[in-house]
Amino acid sequence: MPITNKALPASANSAQAFARYIGIIWKTLVIVGGLATLMYLIWGALDWIFSGSNPERLKRAKDKMFNGIFGLVFLALSYLIIKILSSITGLNILEPRWPTFTPATP
Repeated sequence: MPITNKALPASANSAQAFARYIGIIWKTLVIVGGLATLMYLIWGALDWIFSGSNPERLKRAKDKMFNGIFGLVFLALSYLIIKILSSITGLNILEPRWPTFTPATP
């Protein structure tokens, strides 16, 4: 008698499980990256406001804001890359099937 995990759907294979984990990790990184980008943009804006007439501080503030916008573009491109990988591999990475528990019938 083979050992089976009743919590996983019968159609689940290792590729789908791997895609599910990649999707979860990617979504978590996008949330954290989005929050970090927002904080970096705010930090750059505050540096710009408080720089006064100091050109060195103004340049650092502009660099922070540019880097924040670059991070935002990078996050948007990561979505495009995931969609391309999904279409190439045939795995639905962004909308994984979640395993459901079905109690065993006696």
